[in-house]
Order: sequence, then structure tokens, then C-alpha cells
Amino acid sequence: MNNDIRNALLDLFSVCLEVNGAGQYHAHMSYSAHINGVHVYVVPAATDYGDHSYTYTMEGRAYLDDELGGTPDEVVANLKALSDRVSEFLLPAQEEAA
Repeated sequence: MNNDIRNALLDLFSVCLEVNGAGQYHAHMSYSAHINGVHVYVVPAATDYGDHSYTYTMEGRAYLDDELGGTPDEVVANLKALSDRVSEFLLPAQEEAA
């Protein structure tokens, strides 16, 4: 994994933390070593996790190797696209604060 991919992963994780900190949504991010990929999903903060019938407001995956994810540039672009999708959940909190 090159530094560009590593930095794109850190950016994605940071966006997830920001969304969680804003309080209206929970952004989840997990890494699966057996597929060398990340899974991200967002649900409303009021989600009842005990009720397993809840649905994701947003969901996405990105693979980090060349076999499934493409070239390093493609992997970075996919991670950036995921970060952009997750960051959209910051807008409602920013609008409410304004």
C-alpha cells in the first residue's frame, strides 16, 4: 500500500469521525483484511441497533489492491469518492448550525 492510498484511508476515517461528531448520523468504517477492502455505511444517530431491520442511509466499499481495486490512482479515486459521499452527511449539521 503506497502513501497516497494510506492518506486517502486516513481522510475517509477522519470524515467518518467528523460525521459522528456532528451528531445527526453515525458513519461506520471497517477494514477486512481477507479482501483488503473497506466498508463504510451511514445511519441516522437515532438508529436502534437492537432492531436488526434498520437500513443504511448510505453504503459503499473500496478495495485497496490492484487485483480488485485497480491501479493505485484508481484506489485513491475510489476512496476519495467514498469520502465525498460520507461528507455529504455533514451538510445537515452545518445548515442547522447556521
